[in-house]
Amino acid sequence: MFFVQMWKEIKVFFTSKGNLLFMFVMPLLLITIFSFALRDYISADYGTFDNGCIYYYLNTQNESRSGEFNEIREKMTGAIGISFEQVYDYEEACRRVESSKAYGVITIKDNGYDYFRSSFNEPEGGKLARTLFSQIADNYMSGTTSRSGPAINKVRVEVNKLDSKNYYTFAGLAFSIMFMGLLVAFMVYDEKKFGTIERIKLGGAGILSMVISKVLTGVICGLIMIVTSFAYSRTVLKVDWGNKAGYIVIVLLCLVIFSAVFGCVVGLWGKNRTMCQSSVLMFSMLCGYLGGSITPLYLLENLPVLRFIVKISPLYYTNRAIISLYNGIIDEKTTYSILVLLGLTLAFIILGIHLGKKVTKKA
Repeated sequence: MFFVQMWKEIKVFFTSKGNLLFMFVMPLLLITIFSFALRDYISADYGTFDNGCIYYYLNTQNESRSGEFNEIREKMTGAIGISFEQVYDYEEACRRVESSKAYGVITIKDNGYDYFRSSFNEPEGGKLARTLFSQIADNYMSGTTSRSGPAINKVRVEVNKLDSKNYYTFAGLAFSIMFMGLLVAFMVYDEKKFGTIERIKLGGAGILSMVISKVLTGVICGLIMIVTSFAYSRTVLKVDWGNKAGYIVIVLLCLVIFSAVFGCVVGLWGKNRTMCQSSVLMFSMLCGYLGGSITPLYLLENLPVLRFIVKISPLYYTNRAIISLYNGIIDEKTTYSILVLLGLTLAFIILGIHLGKKVTKKA
């Protein structure tokens, strides 16, 4: 019975031109519009050295090494006017660099220097400052200056260039997946409107099989959106998904499942199509704005109050994880993203079961 119902759902869904148009066109349209219309946000050129700052963290008692760094610092300040600030909490300094508060963190050690820079969006001024620092320190090492010195250990420097096409390929796709919940909401609501639930109840079948078939149809729709966006971004926009593309797909799949379950719950709860539509659209737009699908995350995280509010959006965790994965980094961001999406999915499943029981009683 379930497989018959599932096959019927798939046939009905894919015979709708509106559904097909949404599934194939919506993500490509958002990716293209955002990639070109918002490219200045991801240009990474913030006035070159305006208010440029580099943090430095002293991790040595070697006075000779400290004196050497002071010479390098004076040369850089004299050459480009950049400022240096000593920090005492390395982890906090790295977080501030990731939020574009500074160009990087230089760790001064007995055997050399480590240079940490943002894995997301290093400004043009930061790239130039990092290059100049490497050149000056390398001169010390090679003995072309008055003193020989240590080598540079470049930490997280060689990562993928994240321009507007790269960023909005994933952010635009995630945004589209949120809207996909609207299709599921309409499918579930129409079953209530046209009395299908009453017929299911009289026929002895459970409402659970109907709901699962709707969710699975939404998941299939989401998978097709991911595959279509992958093909389009690779062939047209020349976006390489990187060597962690499989993990990116897993994160997006978790978002697809969440969106489908959320749409199902809205369909069970909504009293009419207008209520369903308004609920999904408002929720999706809010998640998109706060989650970095429109305004880049690094700008949102720089705003004093908004940097905390954005954490209520599931897209915030999704986009943070994908940015790291795009740069080949599997860290806690990926774990948090999957846990948040699956946790929210479970919460909505529980809510959906409660609403399903109420709908069945009324039928």
